[in-house]
Parts: sequence; C-alpha cells; structure tokens
Amino acid sequence: MKIIHFILYIIKTFLIIFIGLIYLIVATIARFFSKWISKKVFTKYLDLYFKLFNINVQFEYSDNKLKEARNTVFILLNQYSFLDSMVVPMIPTRKTLGIINIEMGLYPVLGWFYLLTNYVIVRQWSNQAKNTLNKTNNFLKSGGNISMSIEGKRSKNGILNEYKKGPVVMAINAQADIVPFIIEGTFELLPYGSLYAKSGDIKVKLLDKISTKECLYKDRNEMIKKLLIVAKKNGLK
Repeated sequence: MKIIHFILYIIKTFLIIFIGLIYLIVATIARFFSKWISKKVFTKYLDLYFKLFNINVQFEYSDNKLKEARNTVFILLNQYSFLDSMVVPMIPTRKTLGIINIEMGLYPVLGWFYLLTNYVIVRQWSNQAKNTLNKTNNFLKSGGNISMSIEGKRSKNGILNEYKKGPVVMAINAQADIVPFIIEGTFELLPYGSLYAKSGDIKVKLLDKISTKECLYKDRNEMIKKLLIVAKKNGLK
C-alpha cells in the first residue's frame, strides 16, 4: 500500500511541475500588463498544488479589516517548513508582495514564480540589495504591503530561530503597521529535510496589528521583544 501511495505521489509531483510550467508562461505574459494579475496566476497555481496533495489551507483573521490593510508589513513569526513559503503568497490581503533571496529563485518552477512576483535581494551585491530595500520602502509608503519571515530561515526542530531586525526596521522606516502571523500544521506535514508532503490541514492566523507610529530606529529591539511575547502567547517555542 505504501508503494502505491509513493508512486501516486511521484505522479502528482511530475504533474504539478508540468502544469506549473504552463501557469508560469501565463504569469510571465501577464506580468507585462500587471504584476497583480501575474501574482493571481501564481496563487491559483498554489491553490491547485494544495488541492492535488489534499492539503487544506485556512485563514483566520483577528480583524477582517486586515484583508484591506495598507502600508503594512506582515511578519511571519514561525518558519517551520518549505510549505510556509507556498502558503504566504496565498494570504488574501490587498497588494501584498514578498521579499526573497536570489537563492530561493533557483528552485525549478516554484522559484521562478517567486522571482516573477516578489522583490528579490542579492545579498552578495550590496548596491542591489540597498536599491531593492529602497523600492520596498517606497512601495509601503504608497500603500502597498510586504510579507516576510522574521527568522530568515526554517527551523530544523520546531523551535524558533533568532529573530532578525530587518522586517521590524523596514516597518519603522516606512512608519508601517506590523501584522504578526503564525502558520500551524506545516511542520507536521513537511518538516525540515523531508521531501514527502503529507495530506492534512494548515491554518494561518493573522493577529492583532502593531503600530510603529512615532517609533524610531532605536526602538527596533523593543519591537522585536513585543513580537516574541506575541509568539509565546500563541504557543510558539
């Protein structure tokens, strides 16, 4: 029985890659007209992936107004699985883009989607990284939203990694609201080092927003402490 499941999983994997190439072509063409149409094609593809592998993704908001948020940095408080990077673009909020490292864009098909629909930072090229951050700052101030992880890498054991200052500093610089969120279930379905995604449920919880109005760069560490408190209150370790 396990062999049959494994064979079916391989077939599904090749199928989703093939379909992904088609979606990618459509998204690339759409990108010439609108990055938001391109992103919508990407989220449709991700939705198809989760349905094909029998993974149910649910979104829970502390306030439904978050769906229409502006000038907001959505900060993921826990990064447990590669699935997290596939769930985040699906969060139904207006005009939200992510920030990825160039290494993420090297993944076949999925990574190419990320390159097409997100801001990309090349850490080895300081001028490029600085220019990209300037663009994200302008994007936030114009009413757009950014989503990113505060850990910067996946946890290997389900324990939180050290929180990085980047997302908080970005929010403070743009005087943007911060909306912390957590993702439940991905570690159980696809833990670090695993190549086999199990079927099951994933829940994304968008928590109460935190204002950065009147905050300065010197307040960044205090803001990180606040986010850690929120993380602990929501059961993260």
